[in-house]
Amino acid sequence: MIRPVVLAGVPCVHLESASSVPGLSTSVFFGSSHEAVPPLPIGVPVFIYASIPPHPLFKPGLYSWTGTLASVVRAVESGPRAGKCPDPSRRPPTAEAKDGPALYFWEVQNLQPLATPRPLADFKSKTSINEVPRWPVVAELDDY
Repeated sequence: MIRPVVLAGVPCVHLESASSVPGLSTSVFFGSSHEAVPPLPIGVPVFIYASIPPHPLFKPGLYSWTGTLASVVRAVESGPRAGKCPDPSRRPPTAEAKDGPALYFWEVQNLQPLATPRPLADFKSKTSINEVPRWPVVAELDDY
């Protein structure tokens, strides 16, 4: 059965940071500075590539984290929090403290490591299957 999914890369330090805060994995926001918010289907599985080695969470060529896409929100547009998430309490501490300005944030519910990581080649998308997306993209997964 082919189903839509969202693929994204997230720095390992942010995944580690999110999973170290009690309750944050239930609902966490990751940001993107891609100039256009892609139409992302809410409620579909998200597969996350833990990026930017060296780090113990880095698994080359594998999507190793998952969750469900819950929402996409715009960044704060003006003031001292311009480019930041409207709800800083749901950001990984490393991301909230050190990330540059973003244009939008995508919310992942039930963030968790995959029991069995999935190779990039398992997914079909408009980007190359051998490249990690630089921002969230819609893809397909054939789960027979």
